[in-house]
This record gives sequence, structure tokens and C-alpha cells, in this order.
Amino acid sequence: MNYERPYYEDINYHPLMFYVIFGAKEEELEISRERHNIDEVPEGLNMNMLTREQHGEYMDNLIGGTLGKILREEQPKLYEKIQKENIWAIVNGEIEQDDNLKYLRNTIGVVQAFLDTGAIAVLDMQTFSLYSAEEFTEKIFSKEFDVYSHVKILLSKMEDGNIWLHTRGLRKFGRPDVSIENIPESEENKAVGIANQMIFYSAQGVLFNKKVRLHPYKDKEEVVIINPKFIEDYENVDFNNAYCKLLWEECEEE
Repeated sequence: MNYERPYYEDINYHPLMFYVIFGAKEEELEISRERHNIDEVPEGLNMNMLTREQHGEYMDNLIGGTLGKILREEQPKLYEKIQKENIWAIVNGEIEQDDNLKYLRNTIGVVQAFLDTGAIAVLDMQTFSLYSAEEFTEKIFSKEFDVYSHVKILLSKMEDGNIWLHTRGLRKFGRPDVSIENIPESEENKAVGIANQMIFYSAQGVLFNKKVRLHPYKDKEEVVIINPKFIEDYENVDFNNAYCKLLWEECEEE
């Protein structure tokens, strides 16, 4: 896998990692260059242990509330199990050097090292995705790098019946997430195609803050011109990130 970012520019907006590992054992942690495909622990990445005795309130709050409802609906059995774990590891932090994607590979390797101590699950706090240890190993660690495994596309109905598409997870690449409003149901696939193009190029370092031409379908010549607006609202709960806002009616077919 090529971890280069050919369109990268330093915009002083660095990737934020945040993984929670349930049932980790710090005293058994062994990070191996060969086993975990790591050449270094990225500068800015932190590893901390939480115990129920010392951090119980924080632990309950972290997987409670709205996030708890999401996890309970998507992974009810696993969510019940993680609530019973009394020791967690937190792997998080803002990455200093992000001109290539080795930092992400190395972070995943650190998470896998904690899983190898016998931890039962991993929560990706950027996408609100909960994985069993086996799922994380198979889908994230062992699989060849796939940007779409690290970003989630969410679709919801707006009051007028149109669709709102938005992403979560692009903060792991130090880039804004995507928001596309007012999508007619008949254009949903095209909008998803545009979002996927934006995800792909964001991972390669593009900042979408001006008019660009995109190909929403791999097997068609169709071109759509988008004019995203960069919204620097890092506290927006829908993204936990800044985002690029598009209105569907402003997207132009060429």
C-alpha cells in the first residue's frame, strides 16, 4: 500500500485519533514492529489506561447518552459486554506529522497491540463504530488500507423529504467532513458517489474549499461541479470536526 498523500498541503489542521479499547491489559502490552506493522509511535499519540475504580464516571459518560443509544442499537450484545469491562485503554491525540498516512497505519498497529493483550472490543470515537476484537483485526488491521473503512457516510431525511448526507471520520485525515443538503431521493446514489470522491481525495490531502470537478460514478463519464463552503465549526456534534457544506441545488452537471 502506498501511504503517500500527493495532494497534501500543511494547513495547520492535524489528524485527531481517538480509539477506546475495552479490557486491555497494560502490563502485557508488547508493541512489535513486525507483528503490528509499526515503524514508530506517531508524535502526538497518547496511550492511557482507565480503571473503573478511578475513572468510573468518565467511562460511563463516554459510552452513555446519545452514543450509548447508537451503540446499543447497532451492537446490542457487544455493547452490553463492554459496559462490564473495568479496564480500558485510550489511544488518542493530535498527530504532528501527517504529510503521509503512515501515522494511521502506526496508530492501528498500537490499537492491535492492545487487542493482543486480550481486549474484547474497540470503539472508533471518530465514526462511532464499535468492533469486536476479531472484527477490528479482520476489517481494519489485517485488511489492506481502505479509506472507506475509516469514514462513515450517514443519510437522513430532512423536513421537506429531501436527504441530508454527512460524513464522520475525516478528522482522522486532518480534513473537514462532508455535508450535502437538499438531495432528492432520486439523486441519492449520485450524492454518495460525490461524497466518496471527496473522502478519497481528502485522504490524499485535498482541502475542498473551492470549485472542483468530480466524477460521481466510476463507470460513467458524468461530471459534477461542486462549490463547497469550508465551515470551521469544530464543535458541531454532527461531525466533531469542521466540515465542507454543499447544497445540492448548487451542484452543476457538466
